[in-house]
Amino acid sequence: MKILGQRFRKVLLPAIATIAAVSIPIKTGTEQQILPKAPAVYYVPGTNCISPQNLNGLKVVTDTNFVGGVSHRFDDESIQKLKVRIQKPDSLLEYKAPIENSKNIYLEPFGYFFANRPGSGKPRPHMGLDIFVSPNSRKPRNPVLIQAPVDGVIISHKRAREKDNVISNSVTLLGRDGRRYGFDHMARPEDYKDSIPMPTVGTIIKAGDPIGYVGRTGETTMWHLHLTVMTDEQLEKQQNSRYWRTIAEQSGYSQLKGQVNPLNPEDAGPIAYLLSEYRGGKLNLIGDFRLK
Repeated sequence: MKILGQRFRKVLLPAIATIAAVSIPIKTGTEQQILPKAPAVYYVPGTNCISPQNLNGLKVVTDTNFVGGVSHRFDDESIQKLKVRIQKPDSLLEYKAPIENSKNIYLEPFGYFFANRPGSGKPRPHMGLDIFVSPNSRKPRNPVLIQAPVDGVIISHKRAREKDNVISNSVTLLGRDGRRYGFDHMARPEDYKDSIPMPTVGTIIKAGDPIGYVGRTGETTMWHLHLTVMTDEQLEKQQNSRYWRTIAEQSGYSQLKGQVNPLNPEDAGPIAYLLSEYRGGKLNLIGDFRLK
């Protein structure tokens, strides 16, 4: 026993100290924080926006769209690296509904995943779930907060230009569960007094942290949240399926990014159960609806 204790002090303790000392420097504005390598917990409570162009060697890409709006995102390779570093099983994570269930929430059939949408004579499959906070879809008197459903990192940020209703305010969160959560049509800062800013690329997010407010930016006349859940497995299926490729080619509206039905727990995970509790959300009606 004494020999084992000596071996532990001489061999194992130095090795453990070496592992603990290996860390990754992350710049946050003017200060620098040291976050441990995976599989240790990556998230530091209270950490604000991580703003430099590189995060752990990850590359940020800036895109300018056809109306002059600018978006920032991690490139695909960087997202995969980040996913490997932060991913944990669903069972070890806390989940929250994107909008508090105490609100009057409505899930309308035309806003379900893959509902047919009119427009330009082409099929416009709806690739997400529309969440309304009023039956008439008008601007809420008070801002309705959107919160992060799970811990993660913001991997894309797109902001609409002032008075431009072509491109929506949106962010995408890479959750620790490996899924990507998209939030679209969010409100502009000028829509409400003392509104919070949208989180930018590299922001470390905890479940329940504010993402923004329900709005109507982009191609819509209704105040609502368009929620998208995306997986790498579905993206590979879409890229390799003639059926999905046909949809991408024929539709002037849909982009294939690995979207799954947010109300299907087999694909979307625990968030599906939270969404099914919304008023009008009938998990038993469409929970088994899956596109191969």
